[in-house]
Amino acid sequence: MQSVYFIAKNNKEPAIHSLVGLLAGYFVLHPASMVIHWFESNNSPDAWAQIGKIVSGSFVHSFSLHMMPMSLAFAVLGLVAGIVSGFYYKSIKKKNRQLYGKRQLLQQSLPNLIASGESEFVEFKSSLRYDYRQVKTDKNLEHIVLKEIAGFLNANGGILVLGVDDSGQILGLENDYWTLKKKNKDGFQQRIILLVSNTFGKDICSIIHITFHTFQNNEICTIYIEPSRQPVYLKEGNRTVFYLRTGNITNPLTTSEAVKYLKIKS
Repeated sequence: MQSVYFIAKNNKEPAIHSLVGLLAGYFVLHPASMVIHWFESNNSPDAWAQIGKIVSGSFVHSFSLHMMPMSLAFAVLGLVAGIVSGFYYKSIKKKNRQLYGKRQLLQQSLPNLIASGESEFVEFKSSLRYDYRQVKTDKNLEHIVLKEIAGFLNANGGILVLGVDDSGQILGLENDYWTLKKKNKDGFQQRIILLVSNTFGKDICSIIHITFHTFQNNEICTIYIEPSRQPVYLKEGNRTVFYLRTGNITNPLTTSEAVKYLKIKS
């Protein structure tokens, strides 16, 4: 019963458009077609003078018993047009939600973006794999970065800024570079692409956009993440986890929560 509720809620627009299309087909399109047919069949010079009588007569005639098959045909035609219209409207609405996040990000320059702090569309990470607390390389930090990327992919996209701590302090990527075989931004970018490809698949790399910026004499990396059309999961031990960006936090969802969210999102 609960699943029926979510399906109905998720397809509200197609249902409304379908109902409107059905009614329009039955009460508007069919009577209108009868009027058009009358004018095509009758070339009387005074036809336009009787337009009111013709329209009312055709309208009443269209609902007569022997015209019922034609009425139903127009109702079905309206229903189909309504279904197509409803799903098209739903897809446009979904794209607009996704574009809203992009517009919010594009309106801000990088300094303003950092100054504004973390949000639904922005996350800061001090590094990719250098642990500033323990002052050493820690590859486990890569998993945290992948968790944030997964959260954005499953939500409406966003920007992950590497080389900036939670408070907005610029740390740069120099320490990260020294942990790599190729100790520069090319090696850093290659590492990110390899992690994303191995974890989520090569197709996801096409919606991950990596750029570098010099800010306060430090190089930082911004990863612009588009929303994924398909859900992505992160493997943790013997299980796979669905992460979702909500507000300024990336949270794991239970199986039932993930199913409900994906039904609503689709």
